[in-house]
Amino acid sequence: MTGNGDAEDPQSPSSELTAAQIIDLERSQIGHDVHDLLIPLMFAASANLQAALRSADGPAGELAPLLDRIAKSDEWLQQALSLARNLLTQIYPPELDQLSWLAAAKDTANRIGGSDCQVDWDVDPASPVCDSNWNRDQATTAYRVLIEALRNATRHGNAKTISIHCQPDRLVIVDDGTGFDPAAIDPNRFGIRSMKGRARLVGKTVSVESAPGGPTTVTMTL
Repeated sequence: MTGNGDAEDPQSPSSELTAAQIIDLERSQIGHDVHDLLIPLMFAASANLQAALRSADGPAGELAPLLDRIAKSDEWLQQALSLARNLLTQIYPPELDQLSWLAAAKDTANRIGGSDCQVDWDVDPASPVCDSNWNRDQATTAYRVLIEALRNATRHGNAKTISIHCQPDRLVIVDDGTGFDPAAIDPNRFGIRSMKGRARLVGKTVSVESAPGGPTTVTMTL
């Protein structure tokens, strides 16, 4: 594994992100997901249902295609609902008000991983993630870093297995995805910068190690 996931000098002022910038970047990411992922599913489902309604006036022999259209529309709407729930979770982690950090993180990880990606956990009882009195800001930051790492692993890396290690002094996420060259990261992709900036706001650090072909390792100090 090579590189640190960010070509910028972490001490350089240009690499520092303020709280406002981090919020703007996360809003931009959510807006991008709504525009590129959620709306197309809902539009396709709506168009399919309209076509189904029009064919309902045709001969009885067209019933099978009609049912197929309705079934496909239902599939797209279910995907849209699932995506919407995930987006809402990323905007604000309500689970942290109702569940322990570990329970909330496992639930979210399973939803992001879905049926195509296996998520394995290795939890040291001495890790802060097991502490019910863990500092709220640090817990929320770790939760968001985990979400971003999982999203990148499944969406961009096509990972099939992700291992999450909760240690006394760090949170480590390792995926078997395609990996990437840290020096070749598109400057318009702010996921890694956002993770690092958010961690700095609570006095922690995030490092990312990867190489083409993988694996990719994201580490946050606790």
